[in-house]
Amino acid sequence: EVSGIKRAKDGKNVAEIFAGSKALAGEQVTVRGKVVKFLPQIMGKNWLHLQDGSGSEGTNDLTVTTETTVKVGDVVLVNGVVSVDRDFGYGYSYDVIIEDAEVTVE
Repeated sequence: EVSGIKRAKDGKNVAEIFAGSKALAGEQVTVRGKVVKFLPQIMGKNWLHLQDGSGSEGTNDLTVTTETTVKVGDVVLVNGVVSVDRDFGYGYSYDVIIEDAEVTVE
């Protein structure tokens, strides 16, 4: 359940980051959401999937890399730089991703 998550002050929601990804590439953004998947220490980073109830299939799940450890179900505030069309190899390819983000569990 990801409804009722309030937008971060001066932030974007997940759907807006997908919709504006080309213009946001290289820009710092803030987004609040719920961790729906957490994968620790893949390629030296923690990977999380964030949803906030916005968007639809394909634009409702934002991938974030961070040093912070979180758990599924945590509501977090993410601050990081948007990257687009990232291919890390090994099947890790993303249209939109926030890399090396500062993540705060709320």
